[in-house]
Amino acid sequence: MSGPRKKEKTLKDLLPTDVLVQPLKAATKEEALGELLNALVIHGAADLSREGALREAFLEREKVASTGIGNGLAIPHIKSKFAEKMTIGVGTSERGIDFGAHDSEPARIIVMWICPPAETQAHLALMRGLAAMGREAGNIEKLAKARDRRTFLAASEAISVEK
Repeated sequence: MSGPRKKEKTLKDLLPTDVLVQPLKAATKEEALGELLNALVIHGAADLSREGALREAFLEREKVASTGIGNGLAIPHIKSKFAEKMTIGVGTSERGIDFGAHDSEPARIIVMWICPPAETQAHLALMRGLAAMGREAGNIEKLAKARDRRTFLAASEAISVEK
């Protein structure tokens, strides 16, 4: 006799949605980074006095390597001494934003996070989960088509991050 079946981890489990910008007004990668960072500051998830330094860190990170990972997903992220805990913001774009992905697909879902340098395990778990979710283009489509917070959360609850 086997025990209770473990619930599959979903995108909703992985992403707190305190900061959800839907839809982004941005047309460029730089604008999207600024808009999401501003949303993190407005919601108290990032310190206003550090916004300039964080913005510069995100721009520098993009110069090192694009965070557009393909299938319409971008994952701009930094580790920063200014972060007390992992802070995540999500933005959607129906038309997509060029994040320089290898498949040239514009990002329709942008997941931005700031992580303290010591939180390596949480950082890697988030990256693994997003990569698993992003492997199926249909997942991005479901999220990008969500018209409001409720439909976004419903869509994210149906997407596995364990593949």
